[in-house]
Amino acid sequence: MITSDLHMHSTYSLDGNNTIAEMCEQAIHLGLTEIAITDHVEWPPNGAHQRPDFDRYFAEIEENRARFAPRGLSLLSGLELGNPHQHRAEVDALLASYAFDVVIGSMHWLAGQNIHYPRCFDGQDPYDVYARYFGEIEQMAAMVDCEIIAHFDRIFWPGTNRFGPPEIERIATPVRQAMRAIVEHGRILELNTRFLTHTPSWNDALLTVLRWYHEEGGRFVAADSDAHRTAELGRNLAVAQQLIEAAGCTPYQRQVEVTAV
Repeated sequence: MITSDLHMHSTYSLDGNNTIAEMCEQAIHLGLTEIAITDHVEWPPNGAHQRPDFDRYFAEIEENRARFAPRGLSLLSGLELGNPHQHRAEVDALLASYAFDVVIGSMHWLAGQNIHYPRCFDGQDPYDVYARYFGEIEQMAAMVDCEIIAHFDRIFWPGTNRFGPPEIERIATPVRQAMRAIVEHGRILELNTRFLTHTPSWNDALLTVLRWYHEEGGRFVAADSDAHRTAELGRNLAVAQQLIEAAGCTPYQRQVEVTAV
């Protein structure tokens, strides 16, 4: 049984809806024993830079860590870096300034387009978009010191909504290369649990990718909700566990001593 969720957002993210304390309360209600609050650090194509006030964030983490530890919850600090391989100097400086427990690298932008929206496919062969996306994931895994590589599955949401479930074998080479890079550089692959009950489903494609990850030597997969509100926390963990184990992998749970800033 999966009892951790290492990817979620609080009101320290622009799109977060609940406080750190509220996320902790919901985690305990769900029977989770370990969570990480991984708020966004982004460099959108418009030149803006989005990041929390990390001094305030860490003070609140420490306050809630002490508050919820007696109730059996391990609270970890963290951040989600958007396209970090394209902003190496800023990322390296940030990671040198704070002792984050969990560092997540994610693809949010491709050729200046937000990958959450179908328009990122406009005027292009969807399989060319998929291939470029996984090529970026390969670079991110090789270049950035992050524990978890997230969003390998995110591009299939807008793609499936527009074109139907992907024929994953058509992009076997770039996907396998990305999975190999994740393993070779000691990263953990994340399975986003948000859309695992979506219709139409692309779970068959996800299972194939997870199997390729396992064939490349990957052992652990982090099943994380990417929750932006308490109602999304810990969602579809049973489905995630089935997929992870069907691929021959093991759900990733850290359960390590947390660090102070």
